[in-house]
Amino acid sequence: MKIGKLLLILCAMVVPFTLSGCNTAKTDTADSGEHADDHGHDHGEDGHSHGDEGHSHDLGPHGGHLIELGGEKYHVEWDHDDEAKILTFYVLDADAKKDVAIADENIKITVAVDDAKKDFEVPAVRSEGETTTAKFETKDADLFALVTADEANATVTLEIEGTPYEGEIEHHAH
Repeated sequence: MKIGKLLLILCAMVVPFTLSGCNTAKTDTADSGEHADDHGHDHGEDGHSHGDEGHSHDLGPHGGHLIELGGEKYHVEWDHDDEAKILTFYVLDADAKKDVAIADENIKITVAVDDAKKDFEVPAVRSEGETTTAKFETKDADLFALVTADEANATVTLEIEGTPYEGEIEHHAH
């Protein structure tokens, strides 16, 4: 009988610890000063730190990877469709939540592999009659292969309201 009570008490103590685990609920960023992403883990004060991993992992409103521009004055979200071999870029606001339409006909992607650099232009996606857009897209197979390769260094360059911006494109495996 003593063994039964001992096991019951032991289970009563162990179960709460086992169930507590990691809390994956989003935090309220307005109150805590911390930043949480859709994966449920907090980011540091800069909004992008992953401890020792050292890379950005936030996702934009279109499900792509974020690039900071001008000290987070703007962002560019980029995504790649591995099956269709399409690269898509969106210009976003400081909070990386809303599209920011710009007048550029193209944005420039510069890719460096070893000592060689190559520039690519990614055209704007506009409906007829539109003079601005936040979306740029390309099916350039060479650019796709270079940007999605781990050994390539790529940057995006564009102009927003008369100011040039540049940001580093980091590849993230899915």
